[in-house]
Amino acid sequence: MIETMCKQETPTIGHMRRLAMLTAVATIAPLCVLGVALTANSWLEGLIISACFLLTLGSVREWSLDEYPRHSILALGVTGASWAVGAFTVASPLGFVPLSLACALMVARTRRRALWVFISALSVAGIGATVFVLHPVTLELAAAYVATPLVGTFFVAGVILVSEQAWLVARRLELAKDTEAQFAVARERIRFAGDLHDIQGHSLHIIKFKAELAHSLVHSEPERAEEELNEIRRLARETIAETRSLTYARHELNLATEIENAKRLCEAAGISVGARSDLDPGAVAHPLLAQVLREATTNLLRHARPTTVRIEASTTAVAVTNDGVLHSSSTPLRGLARLRERVEAAGGTLHIVRESNGFEVRAQLVPGGGGEVGHD
Repeated sequence: MIETMCKQETPTIGHMRRLAMLTAVATIAPLCVLGVALTANSWLEGLIISACFLLTLGSVREWSLDEYPRHSILALGVTGASWAVGAFTVASPLGFVPLSLACALMVARTRRRALWVFISALSVAGIGATVFVLHPVTLELAAAYVATPLVGTFFVAGVILVSEQAWLVARRLELAKDTEAQFAVARERIRFAGDLHDIQGHSLHIIKFKAELAHSLVHSEPERAEEELNEIRRLARETIAETRSLTYARHELNLATEIENAKRLCEAAGISVGARSDLDPGAVAHPLLAQVLREATTNLLRHARPTTVRIEASTTAVAVTNDGVLHSSSTPLRGLARLRERVEAAGGTLHIVRESNGFEVRAQLVPGGGGEVGHD
């Protein structure tokens, strides 16, 4: 996945690629053209060097951060032969530039760049030393055909590598942006899956409980069994509506409604429930408090055998306490753990206290606190 993303050329990366090529050509070409014009012994020499330079420019157009230019071997062979012939016949001493450029484009794709730049410079200078096959060793020839190609190759390779750095940084930034976007999508999917679990898990647990209750009452109390079945249908419709609201990010739980739902559920299960609500008529409690109450109610029915439940609620806090804790139960409370992260992100706190004779979940949120808005 990451490798594929690296090879995709976005407009920003494409712009940096063109800028790198323009920088390299604009730095090297004028010096090469001017030098050949001043040092070439004939128009034929100038034509040959220009043809080699144009061939190398074709490799520059194929310059890539991931692979060698397609015609790099051809350019390397032709420019190397041209420089060897030019040095052997004492042609223009700047005939090495196309070869140095071809070497630099290949060196840019190696792991040990410094080593290969050094090897390339020595190789280009070594080819230039063929001038001494038919001519005596002089300081002038050594400077023109050995020292200049050696230094010039370092210069050309430096231009290529420096030009590539801005291009490489731009691609890494694009990759970081793509990766961050993927992580954001993944986080949103995890959040959506968690909220979907909270909605449907709670409702399905109640439906399961009421279905079992209705089944046990079919023969003894058929009218009450019918009431339970009607309640199951109502819960199913509400779950579908809540799931649809979640899909369009419109679903928010209401704390007062959740208190009544929790009371009805506990009473239906034969649990003694007491609820104390200090909700101000004009104030709106944070939806996360309702979510905590719903998750705590579901957990006490799943993981405990309570006889009494106590619910305390206000516009800034909610607490659920129950007895009947199963000491043998080691089921992790993933829903509450996920809610703790959301409550803390909203600037609040969520405490879970497990004791030998009871279990308490207490959440508190500061009015007007930041963080997420509490959509399920």
